[in-house]
Amino acid sequence: MKRLLSIVAFVALQSHAWAQLPDGSVAPDFTMTDIYGETHNLYSYLDEGMSVILNFSAVWCG
Repeated sequence: MKRLLSIVAFVALQSHAWAQLPDGSVAPDFTMTDIYGETHNLYSYLDEGMSVILNFSAVWCG
């Protein structure tokens, strides 16, 4: 039973690794709000010819 629970826990925790877009696919549009309350839309920046780099980081990442 412990082995089964370990396998289920491992698969559940690793499922995010398969949640990726295929190479060459278009990123979905999204809107987010910054710390100043201003909203930003991904496609509006791309329509203006800008490049967008998203950096997902946290203080515990090192």
